[in-house]
Amino acid sequence: MNWVKKGKIFSPNSNYDWMHHYAAQVSAIELDDFIRIYFTTRSKLNNEGNYETKITFIDCDKEDPSKIIYTHNKPLLSIGNPGTFDEHGTMMCEILFHENKYWLYYLGWQRSTIVPYITTLGLAISDDGINFNKVSEGPVVGLNRFSPFGVAKTSIIVEDNTFKMWYTHYNSWVPIDSNYRPTYDIRYAESKNGLDWDFQESICIFPSHDNEALGAPCVRKINNEYHMWYGYRENLNKGEKYKMGYAISKDNKTWTRQDNINTIQSSETGWDSEMVCYPYILELKDKTIMFYSGNNYGKEGFGYAQIK
Repeated sequence: MNWVKKGKIFSPNSNYDWMHHYAAQVSAIELDDFIRIYFTTRSKLNNEGNYETKITFIDCDKEDPSKIIYTHNKPLLSIGNPGTFDEHGTMMCEILFHENKYWLYYLGWQRSTIVPYITTLGLAISDDGINFNKVSEGPVVGLNRFSPFGVAKTSIIVEDNTFKMWYTHYNSWVPIDSNYRPTYDIRYAESKNGLDWDFQESICIFPSHDNEALGAPCVRKINNEYHMWYGYRENLNKGEKYKMGYAISKDNKTWTRQDNINTIQSSETGWDSEMVCYPYILELKDKTIMFYSGNNYGKEGFGYAQIK
């Protein structure tokens, strides 16, 4: 696949206090007349210097996704009650249209005392793709014996009546300077109902060394093979920039990592000159699009590339 960058689509410019900056972790779905792009945004800092994250969406032209038709004017989900898994924010993971409803998987997060945060996976469902209701006050994948440190960005598809999920699995936090930095790999789980998950023992994509982190997968099945795009950073240095990786598998058990092909690189200048991360592949009838976020984890917004 030969990806050609097409440019930036959206970046908040203090649109609202709750959509002050940052647009990342994109998931998209094709509707009859347009593409709907769901994403995570961050609020204005409060008096304590903290922010909340919210999920919202924009609608874009199918022929030219850089043409925004509509920007939603409120968050799709409220933050959770004090003490719940999403009390400090919600972040976008995956959108599915399944059984005539929209299933929105999202991360909830809580600030922590020693490590900066803990993230786990929630689910909300909608009839129209706009008005969502959380299925529970607790997460559908919380801290457990398979994921004692939490989970992060996931990719979910439904195949043969089975929900298949590739997810960012947190490993141990490593002390760096006066803070902690996470390490993670990519693992797999499946479910019959989208709520109760059977965790597999094997790791899909192994870090190449102890300090490498891999996460934010996007998986598509193309011509009877599984293709995975993901982000990775090579070490724990605070200034390390994410790059985009790629792997392929015939059976979803053995993955071959091929980071040197089928990805995009940082540009020489501009909004994605330092980082490309959070890839999301949308297959349309006549083209395939990759949405991705740019510098500083999406602080400067998201854009897209297209197969030439």
